[in-house]
Amino acid sequence: MIHRLGVEQMADKNMTPPANLSGITRPGRGIVVVKPKDFKGTLHRLWRLTKGHRRGLGWILLLSAFASGASILSPYITGNVVTAVKEGDAITLILLMLAALYVSEWLIKFLQQFLMAAIGQRIIHHIRRTLFDKIKTLPLAFFDRHQHGELMSRLTNDVDNISTTISNSLTLLLTYGFTIIGILVMMLCLSPLLTLVSLVGVVCILVLTKVVTKHTKKLFAEQQKNLGILNGQIEEDISGLSIIKAFCREEEMEREFEEKNDKLCRVSIHALIWSGYLMPLMNVINNLCYVAIAVFSGVLFVNGNISDIGLITSFLLYVRQFTRPFVEVANIYNNFQTAVAGAERVFEILDEESEPADKEKTFSLENPHGDIVMDHVQFGYTPDKLVLKDISLTIPAGTKVAIVGPTGSGKTTIINLLTRFYDVSGGSITLDGHDLRDYRMQDLREVFGVVLQDTALFNSTVKENIAYGREGVTMEKIIDAARIAGADGFIERLPKGYDTELSQGGAELSQGERQLLTIARAVLTNAPIMILDEATSSVDTVTEQKIRRAMLKICEGRTSFIIAHRLSTIRDSDIIILIENGVIAEKGTHEELMALNGKYALMYRTQSSQTVERA
Repeated sequence: MIHRLGVEQMADKNMTPPANLSGITRPGRGIVVVKPKDFKGTLHRLWRLTKGHRRGLGWILLLSAFASGASILSPYITGNVVTAVKEGDAITLILLMLAALYVSEWLIKFLQQFLMAAIGQRIIHHIRRTLFDKIKTLPLAFFDRHQHGELMSRLTNDVDNISTTISNSLTLLLTYGFTIIGILVMMLCLSPLLTLVSLVGVVCILVLTKVVTKHTKKLFAEQQKNLGILNGQIEEDISGLSIIKAFCREEEMEREFEEKNDKLCRVSIHALIWSGYLMPLMNVINNLCYVAIAVFSGVLFVNGNISDIGLITSFLLYVRQFTRPFVEVANIYNNFQTAVAGAERVFEILDEESEPADKEKTFSLENPHGDIVMDHVQFGYTPDKLVLKDISLTIPAGTKVAIVGPTGSGKTTIINLLTRFYDVSGGSITLDGHDLRDYRMQDLREVFGVVLQDTALFNSTVKENIAYGREGVTMEKIIDAARIAGADGFIERLPKGYDTELSQGGAELSQGERQLLTIARAVLTNAPIMILDEATSSVDTVTEQKIRRAMLKICEGRTSFIIAHRLSTIRDSDIIILIENGVIAEKGTHEELMALNGKYALMYRTQSSQTVERA
């Protein structure tokens, strides 16, 4: 089973990954809102995406109407209680009705949240599953253009924002929407004149909110910017702490941290002060509006324009309820803005072109031999810049090929083309006489076993890491693979041997030990074609010899490609290819290239002299 070549080989592709996009912050009062590019279009597409997974939303809509109805009727019934007390009528039945209304409202809201939790999680499960299924089909070029942190942000932060909006904000938005409309209707029915007076307060609140948020938006945007700068400083200082200590730069590090931290503190204080104005001022406006209506309605009652004291009581209760939903709806709308912006980032991934589909008629790869022919191959990661300009090469089955050359010359690019992480821009590559594109993708990649410079170990046991991608493999085969790779010795010294749990990518092991485990994994695949990409570049000389012996064992009888900077590890290769500027500059055995006395010979002698000097 082939293991993906990651972004770490991008130096060989002359490509630079884009800057990481920050995760979307869940908004609230005073928090920066990430606005979508196409609010309506994205909402419509999100609605289509969730088709078949939003069963029960109709009940949520109905329950929201009932919940709003309960909160709308309670002030009216309270006014009737006051009227009944004034006129000396019995109020027991009315009070029972009011109590029943409050209990009903609680039950309705509980049922609403219960249903919405199930519906919301079902929808998010579908979105996350759809996104993850799409990521599995994307070509390596996509992962070269996006950093891992950015993709994690889309899978977690963006989807979580959508989840929060669907689970919480949607029900509140529906409830508040019905409440605003219902209260306005009831107020108009009770007294159109008093309603007109109360609307003045609502207009004042809306104007105030617009003025304050105009200032806070800029301040909180600056706060987020300075927070990002400070986080970058902290991450850089922690990761490079050993270098900072070695060069005695602790005081300089502290000074830079203080400067950035103080700047963030000043901006945050200003932002919080401005955002702190909003709620107190809104409360003042609400209270003034409430007092004005109370006084005005009292005057109307004294003058005989209003005869029912219960009407005034109900209206004052409605005034208390009327302004609050406007502010909450504004905050909920901000949540929707951020969630839709997150949905756009999710759709950007879903819109990416997947790996090319297999042809309808493909050739079988049941017993591959490993004969490879590259015929005038050309390739560029961007159309205007070719990395490989003209590569022609015939590799018989069982040949051990070493590829050398400067960084960025195209060594790893050849591997990416062989495994069809990319397709050639010109020319062709054949395996056993057929073009690579004539095989089923999964069958083709199972032909290759890969060992990379950067080891990929998972948080599981040693035996599970060796058997990765090989279901049902016996313990005997795992041990045999470890023995061939030369890893059995140190594995048996681990606390639980093959059952030892690895954490943080095998941090408890040395670099060489981790590399030997990945070689054991490649041995277990028993693939007819092996690829070893810089497998010994970051280990000491003793470990290098262990890995070299393991490489020789797994390459026996197989077509193999070895990419190496240490030329001493590839002396016994059948063919050594020197790639330079996208073409084959030199080709031959070690002895032939040394006799040629060209660039390879110069590189080898330079490395040999450096080794002697270090010794």
